[in-house]
Amino acid sequence: ARYVVEKALQDKQSIVIRAQGEARSAEMIGRALTDNPGFVKLRKIDAAKEIATTISRSANTVYLSADSLLLSLLREPED
Repeated sequence: ARYVVEKALQDKQSIVIRAQGEARSAEMIGRALTDNPGFVKLRKIDAAKEIATTISRSANTVYLSADSLLLSLLREPED
């Protein structure tokens, strides 16, 4: 029973630490967006790289446009 209680306490602490890290990350991203609007473009490029990497590892053939890879960076965002 002691093991179960200790494991539950460790799980709770892990969840709290993860939530604090995510909150800190959100604060940092918010500041970066405020200080540097180019940060959004950088995040889009990172997302496109991740999508392209995932698709390239697939055995399937996939055809994507630049828009589907979130690469429409030259266009201004529509409000």
